[in-house]
Amino acid sequence: MPEYMINEVPVNFPYEPYSVQTTYMEKVIECLKTGVNGMLESPTGTGKTLCLLCASLSWLTLKKLQIQVSSLPNETCNDLFRGLQNAPDAASSSTWNSVLEPSSVSLSIIYASRTHSQLTQVIQELKKSGYSHIKVSVLGSREQLCINPLVSQVQEHVAKVNKCRALIKVKNCYFYNNVERKMGNNAEFMDNAVMDIEDLVKAGQKKKLCPYYTARELKNNADIIFIPYNYILDQKRMRTQDISLAGNIVILDEAHNIEKICEESVSMSISSTDVALCITEITQIMEDFVKNNDVGFNETDDSPSDFNLEDLCMLKAMFLELERAIDGIELKSEDATFPGPYIVELLAQAQVTQQNYNLLLEVLQNVIQFRSVTNQFSLQFKAAALQKVVELLDLVFKSSTSDFVYHFERLKKNFKVHVTAEESKSSKQTSDFWNNTNSTNKTNGKVISFMCFSPSYGMKELMKQGVRCVIFTSGTLSPLPALMSELDISIPITLENPHVIGQNQVNVCIVKKGADGFELNSSYRTRNDPKYINSLGGTILNMSRIVPHGLLVFFPSYPVMYMCKEAWQESGVWSQITKMKPIFVEPRSKDSFSQVMREYYEAVQDPTYRGACFMAVTRGKVSEGLDFVDVNGRAVIVTGLPYPPMKDAYVKLKKEYLSENCKKEKDSNCLTADQWYLYEATRAVNQAIGRVIRHKDDYGAIILCDSRFEQKNIMTALSTWIQPQIKKYDTFGPVIRDLKKFFFNVMYRRDVTVVKSNIPLASDVILGEYVSTVNESSRSEAGPESGKKKDLFSALDKPTTVIDFNAVNIMPLSQTSGCNSSCSSIAKSSASTSKSEQNKETNEKSNNTEPRPSDKQTINSTVVYFEKVKKSLDTSNYYKFKSICFEYDKTKDINKLLTYLQDIFLGESRNFTSLFRDFRCFVKSRHRNEFDDF
Repeated sequence: MPEYMINEVPVNFPYEPYSVQTTYMEKVIECLKTGVNGMLESPTGTGKTLCLLCASLSWLTLKKLQIQVSSLPNETCNDLFRGLQNAPDAASSSTWNSVLEPSSVSLSIIYASRTHSQLTQVIQELKKSGYSHIKVSVLGSREQLCINPLVSQVQEHVAKVNKCRALIKVKNCYFYNNVERKMGNNAEFMDNAVMDIEDLVKAGQKKKLCPYYTARELKNNADIIFIPYNYILDQKRMRTQDISLAGNIVILDEAHNIEKICEESVSMSISSTDVALCITEITQIMEDFVKNNDVGFNETDDSPSDFNLEDLCMLKAMFLELERAIDGIELKSEDATFPGPYIVELLAQAQVTQQNYNLLLEVLQNVIQFRSVTNQFSLQFKAAALQKVVELLDLVFKSSTSDFVYHFERLKKNFKVHVTAEESKSSKQTSDFWNNTNSTNKTNGKVISFMCFSPSYGMKELMKQGVRCVIFTSGTLSPLPALMSELDISIPITLENPHVIGQNQVNVCIVKKGADGFELNSSYRTRNDPKYINSLGGTILNMSRIVPHGLLVFFPSYPVMYMCKEAWQESGVWSQITKMKPIFVEPRSKDSFSQVMREYYEAVQDPTYRGACFMAVTRGKVSEGLDFVDVNGRAVIVTGLPYPPMKDAYVKLKKEYLSENCKKEKDSNCLTADQWYLYEATRAVNQAIGRVIRHKDDYGAIILCDSRFEQKNIMTALSTWIQPQIKKYDTFGPVIRDLKKFFFNVMYRRDVTVVKSNIPLASDVILGEYVSTVNESSRSEAGPESGKKKDLFSALDKPTTVIDFNAVNIMPLSQTSGCNSSCSSIAKSSASTSKSEQNKETNEKSNNTEPRPSDKQTINSTVVYFEKVKKSLDTSNYYKFKSICFEYDKTKDINKLLTYLQDIFLGESRNFTSLFRDFRCFVKSRHRNEFDDF
């Protein structure tokens, strides 16, 4: 694979990188070399993932070699060391790898993304790169990796985890037992094989090895470890997976949602129902304990039980006190909000403090494991509620062991406790062991939400682990200053890359009014207005007639999408769109999502339609990470700004937090509540519009159907690469005109080879001259009757498959034709002929009565075109086509021609765009610009 020196590091790259790719890789390597954090934005379609992998792994290989060389004895490696220091490009040669083992150095890249499906795409890129030899590990959950039927059939996550642990503890999992015994002898796992989740499972089933623990074994010697975000942002999960970040590099890909993930990783809720279920769980075990006397003992080795009756009594007393404390919270309105430390006070009422929480955690975890693996109880009680309490205690107290006062202040600054009334239930079953009652009706249940509003809290916890550097990257990080302000860590290296596509490959427009002149504005004040809904429907209908192939339509939310769908079905707009493009709607459930996507992709390729239309929701599954490459997405329509709901508790409290923070900080760079609210909407828009342009040769339109997009603060919050391309339209007509022109131009240029020459192309003059020459020859040899020619339409109407061109008069309108796709081979042959040869051929034409081979090719192309038209159109429209061709030849009325052709080829549910486009070959030279504009 070719090698390029980038920032003094040799990088294997499959082709010569574009300038934006070189810039991106230079920034990545700069972060790694200097050990500082970076925030790098590069639009979707610029090869960001490949650049990120190649740059980081090339630096890693070189760095490991340098570390290993420096550890060798001086007398044996002086020359080697000097060569490596002075000529780093030698690091990639086979000489170094034959002498040294870079993988023996403990330095790794932790590559994190939002989902495993995104990680799978990254691993596929790695397999195609020049670094497929490196050692890889991909970590996943038991839901994805476990192949033991006793565990995989368990539905509840907590029960699944503890069932697995219990089987391992007693050496009763055949697949796990094989891991240590077979791993060293399994080349499929150990010999640098790059495997994703699916590969791991297949190999595990084949070799009878546990994929889950195999991945953890592979992690120990891996050069790069692929994991979801929550594996490193959630400290408890990171400890469970035994992930060490000290001295390693962390790459957070698709980091446009990182601030929200940081907040969610240290936030959680617990309800009165959860506490009641905990009481029921403990009571059930206590009752069984009394019956069996030693239910908590391990019968396999007669070792002491992990918990006793006294432990259970302590837990039940704690839960009863916690239940009373929650019930005692007064709600003067629908909800109440308290400072973060209130959660500590609430737990203190249940005798849970920083001093004793470790003891409680140990007992709770033992009970959970016991409860999860026993099968004598109902499946609805599988310790999920107990696990919630464990997570809450771990979250509140885990950072308090060193300095509780400092921890208390951090809670006060970054957290709030929000209490709401729990959704009413007829009754909640609780057992009271002391009062010998079986149930208690609850009418004042509450939900306690412990919410973090500062992404910096979770990010600083990550930085405490001693990482070398963190690289945040995505196609849609803009605006960078706002995101950096939220994370509140040092990020000295930044990049906002332009796109690799040309200006003629994308059309970005703000549509302020629909076809009926009604303003398009999807704010909460107007989105329910029937006039707005009708205008938006008409707009999408008109766009669906112009946009070829796949059309994506994004709505601000599911309710808005369903409301529009219902209204358009009643008005008939839905059926009108469906006649041209079948409509697919993003489902809420994961189960049917894959099926809907598959049907959409098939419909786009179906020649009986003009593509397909997919209606989806911003922040939904379609807007995050899915590829709509080439024909699958030729345009995206964004129907509004997806602001978060104002009445949502998190949104209200987040805005309050930011307002309070700005007052305290008094910093001009402080992120305001209004800015945050705006960026929440624009980042979702940026993600949606990124579905269209997926590589350097792709093209498409971005249509923003909301007048608010023209506001300066909104436009500047959009991705930087589209801002220079934005065009604003006050009326609807010019939008249609320019979109038609855009798609015609970009499609025509790709289908046609344009030849620049002073000599006319064969398709420009040959047909007319050939007819004239043949006429004269025929008259002289066969008499007057033989000179009477029939038009091409008459010849095509004959019941024969062979056309005698000597008896056919090719239409005069072809005399001024321009080259189209059907004649592109003629254009190419003309371009390959030198100017002198073309002049020679031109001079010889008058002396030859036989048409040249190139002439025959042109005539054949013309006949093929008209035959195709005849086969494609019904009798009525074919007759119209013949009539308008003859009329245009006589009147030269281009406007009437275009109007008729549009109706003939594109009217109703017809989709003969290529036939319409190819007719350009037959229009007069002076009319070509008008044809192109149309």
